[in-house]
Amino acid sequence: MRCTICKKTSDETKLYSGILESEMVMICDVCADDYNVPIIKKPTTSQLERIDQKYSVRERMEVMAGMRKKVPISEDLMNASGTLAKLRAPAKKQLHEDVLDNYSWTLSMARRRRKMTPKQLAEKMSVAPEIIMAVEKGVLPKDFEPLFIKLEAYMGIKLLKAQRDTINFVRRNNEAEKKILASVEAKMNESPRDDDFEDADVEVKKDKFKLTLNDLVDIKKRREVRIAKRKAKEEEESMVGDDLDMIEEL
Repeated sequence: MRCTICKKTSDETKLYSGILESEMVMICDVCADDYNVPIIKKPTTSQLERIDQKYSVRERMEVMAGMRKKVPISEDLMNASGTLAKLRAPAKKQLHEDVLDNYSWTLSMARRRRKMTPKQLAEKMSVAPEIIMAVEKGVLPKDFEPLFIKLEAYMGIKLLKAQRDTINFVRRNNEAEKKILASVEAKMNESPRDDDFEDADVEVKKDKFKLTLNDLVDIKKRREVRIAKRKAKEEEESMVGDDLDMIEEL
């Protein structure tokens, strides 16, 4: 058997039964402390003996009333117990309205599946390893959004609830675009026939310097379609005329 989180075998470390997301899993004590996973341990011999021990009704009533003497606990033991409880208590996870609640768990599991250390992931993200370790423990950096966007893209995970779409326009060949616009403008400046443009196109043509390249291309396509229809109509009329001539000759 292996630990659900760190994947260590039972030969490498001692495994316990734990409850993780409403499921029973095998987990080591280190991962259980890091991720606050409750461990189900077998009761000790002394605990079993106390359970098996029988008490009379009077003794139980005295215990409930606080009349029976309790074993005194020294002040040093009390201080040690309090210090140990503080050390074991995990820090409260920081939450944000734009971040998923399980961001720390998601990042930690994704990093472990890639078999990367926090230092290796930090080098890929160009940040300090302490930042990655803090995020996995539930501590959000001051400016977390750029880092989380990079982590989502690199690790293939989801950390942010909603990410604004950013569009970057890159002009790859400005000269080629100018040539296309110039050629289209030259064709539009030619003396077209009255039926080459519809009324809407005439209005657009008057304001052609405010058009985009896509608008000009659309106008050109519509013009070509109308020219093709006109040519087809002329050919059809010429064929009808030829038929009439043949009839007259007969």
